[in-house]
Amino acid sequence: MKNGILMCVLALPLAACQQPTVYVFSENLQDEQSNQLDAALKAQSIPYEYVELAIPPDFGEATLLLSSDKIYPKETEQLAAIMQELGYKPQVNYTTRSNHFYGDGNIGFYLKNIVAGTTFVMPKKLRTTQCSEDKYNDLLVTFTDKYADFSLPSGAIVRLGWEFLYGYVVIYYKNYSQTYRHSQPFVNTPFGAKPSDTYTFTAHVNKPSWLDCSLQVVYMD
Repeated sequence: MKNGILMCVLALPLAACQQPTVYVFSENLQDEQSNQLDAALKAQSIPYEYVELAIPPDFGEATLLLSSDKIYPKETEQLAAIMQELGYKPQVNYTTRSNHFYGDGNIGFYLKNIVAGTTFVMPKKLRTTQCSEDKYNDLLVTFTDKYADFSLPSGAIVRLGWEFLYGYVVIYYKNYSQTYRHSQPFVNTPFGAKPSDTYTFTAHVNKPSWLDCSLQVVYMD
């Protein structure tokens, strides 16, 4: 009986020190992204291994796969922060212990650049929509290779720089920026549901209020 008690006491510190292993899957990342990812993983304390396997096609750009039988909230937050620092919005999925990788709380870290190898083309003309202030809805925004021209209600045109970065459209204003996530939903119109290119802003800004809008073009043909 004493031996049994001693074994339990010795086992407790081992369980307390146990850490998950992070299995890292990456796909089509740019060299800069890969370097940033590697540096971020080395800077944190969770054990990790790179896995040379394809990412499931139904996974998004950034996915954390957790074991449903044991979840480590602190470690999950650290890994999600790495994805966010790289410009991604992490999605969390769960799996069962039957997946041999993810028993005992191990974590899958999946990061891919779905636009790698393709040429991004920004529509030339869009309209503001879903603005925080209604008076800024339906403003014309014209894009060239380097600039986005906002036609304001006053008649003034404000020219801002922009770029396509890590799957997001980024528009720069003074010392900060607004970031937009691209989607292609169907939009209800008087002529039925029509396809669109929609760029949804990812954060609220106080000034200027006309940057607190999404951008959209609806195709009527």
